[in-house]
Amino acid sequence: MYKCHRRKRFLFLVFIMAIIIIFVLNLMPSPHRAQFKRTSPARCSVNFAEAGRFPLVALLSAPGSGNTWTRHLIQQATGFYTGSAYNVIHLAETGYAGEIVDPSAGTTLTMKTHMAYFRITPDRIEKNVTAAIILIRNPFDMTISERNRRFTKSQTGLASWNKDLRNDTEWTEYAKFQAIKYVRIPVSWMQSGLPFLVVHYENIMSDRIREIRRIAKFLNVTEFVTEERLRCIQDEGEGNYHRKYVDKKKMYDAFTDDLKTTFIGYIKALSEYLPESQPLPWEHYFNPLLGSLPNISSIEPIYDKLLKLPKKLQ
Repeated sequence: MYKCHRRKRFLFLVFIMAIIIIFVLNLMPSPHRAQFKRTSPARCSVNFAEAGRFPLVALLSAPGSGNTWTRHLIQQATGFYTGSAYNVIHLAETGYAGEIVDPSAGTTLTMKTHMAYFRITPDRIEKNVTAAIILIRNPFDMTISERNRRFTKSQTGLASWNKDLRNDTEWTEYAKFQAIKYVRIPVSWMQSGLPFLVVHYENIMSDRIREIRRIAKFLNVTEFVTEERLRCIQDEGEGNYHRKYVDKKKMYDAFTDDLKTTFIGYIKALSEYLPESQPLPWEHYFNPLLGSLPNISSIEPIYDKLLKLPKKLQ
């Protein structure tokens, strides 16, 4: 009996200490809040919808494809928060309040995820995702972006690229795995039989208003995308998490001719899966900083063994 009371008292004290720690941490200035303190015009305010307003639509991409920035544009254009499968606290503190809300509640537009269709969400999310916006970015820039995030633990950080990565086995294997994700994640959804819209990051960069209109039409929220809201993605379009690059030459130098050949093989494979109406923006895929390229026409597509072949080859 005495041990039971002592245990209860101990648990109560632990609970009180946890509350105190949380309270103190909330009083302390968050580095993310301090870094990204922004004031948006009232016309660009973002809110939650009433419960059940929106179906669960995935914003699906391989890591490093610009998912967080695309969420920002969707929020600015529609006035509604976007959701996520990940619960990243510092994102919730800096403009993405939907990050820590149940995506299936219907109060947010889209759910960020990097999971392939056959593993679309972690166990905490129920599985009735109705459709997907598939965000695709050229795998060279996608891999560079994700390595920067991975090594700095920041969506805006820049990793060191001073090391000679061309002879680094770990980098080579990592880059090849990213190239696999570039194909596997989008195509796994395309082969699910469920609705999808392909959006290319490069097309957002060249004409964000056009691409946001496409996204809004797919989400059936065009009535919210007014001219006034569209001004928000012009005035407040960069957001907190659009990485600023100074010099990418060293980053592109990390890609050997063998890696370039592998990446082009996966690029050609993905192009065969895409709908004719949503093709790859080839003109934006090969930055001059990549240097000389192998003969693209002579490179065979590399098909992922976990995926069905394109219909023309089945």
